[in-house]
Amino acid sequence: MRKDIESVVDGLGNMQNVLKEIFQDMEKSKELFKLSELGYYVDRFCTDNSIKKSDVCQLANISSTTLTSTLKAPEKASMTTIISIGEVVGFEIFIGRKNV
Repeated sequence: MRKDIESVVDGLGNMQNVLKEIFQDMEKSKELFKLSELGYYVDRFCTDNSIKKSDVCQLANISSTTLTSTLKAPEKASMTTIISIGEVVGFEIFIGRKNV
């Protein structure tokens, strides 16, 4: 009986670790970042998913020149362009107050 209880306790410990990992992954997916960091996150998305920036361009229906200039200076890009890129790479746009 004692071995059965120890086995169940070990199983619960393992399940707890798995749930913690899932929770951490979920929290990462809610990560917020500044618009100026868009280029980094698009690069990371492309690397993680083995796709090219030209694929992002096609899916977002923008030119490679537009993508390049947007990733270099996203604050100068149109909101439509930012949203198009966001839809491809799975980002949503939020507007928040700057912490003062």
